[in-house]
Amino acid sequence: MITGEQVFLPAFQSGQTHLKIEGTEFHHLVRVRRFTEGDEIWVVNGTGTAARATLDSIGESSLDLVVLEEFKNRGELGINLILAVANLKGDHLNLIVEKATELGVNEIIPLLTDHTIKKGINTKRLERIAVSAMKQSRRSRFPRIHDITPFQTAVKNLTEAVHLFCYGSDSSASIVPSIQKMKGSIPIVIWIGPEGDWSKDEIDLASISDYTFTGLGPRRLRAETAAIHAVGLVSALQQDSV
Repeated sequence: MITGEQVFLPAFQSGQTHLKIEGTEFHHLVRVRRFTEGDEIWVVNGTGTAARATLDSIGESSLDLVVLEEFKNRGELGINLILAVANLKGDHLNLIVEKATELGVNEIIPLLTDHTIKKGINTKRLERIAVSAMKQSRRSRFPRIHDITPFQTAVKNLTEAVHLFCYGSDSSASIVPSIQKMKGSIPIVIWIGPEGDWSKDEIDLASISDYTFTGLGPRRLRAETAAIHAVGLVSALQQDSV
């Protein structure tokens, strides 16, 4: 049986021909999905290596795989797409991490902004969500999830990139033409503000940093909707251009 089932095996290195699956991945494949010897699955290591493999033998608590074919950057966009998004109330950041991972984001930076209400994040939980989304979307890279970062620090750290600063203003350019003008392999950073929007100081800093102020249409979007919408547009347009 050939399926799109994908497992995450961080220890998998390029060039290996035999792999062993244990723990939760073994339980899911054998006890839940009822895979048997001879079935084929995909294995990824989260750093861009993917392999099509067949179940060679199944034991009581582990199974052995034989690698059939190896691929590099399976399911990836081919650009470094970074999402810098204000930490949001409730579980909204969980949703953003899930969908941004599915759409090809390489790094997610939760921001501490002037209007941020929720100050902390559960990094381990966000990483579990990202792993699940990576497997579901058949990507081969695991997005890096940063610790919560002050906005000013993120601006200082993210220098060599194209910056799309999402801000609902009449003077903001439409995001689609802004994306279509992008050429080359320079990283793209999407900036999304909090529920209370960016502060004047943050807007001024983005302006003097020569960020591209971009709008997302005539409707007022919730922060989590704006993040997913912006990432989706960039992902689709960049994917079409490669």
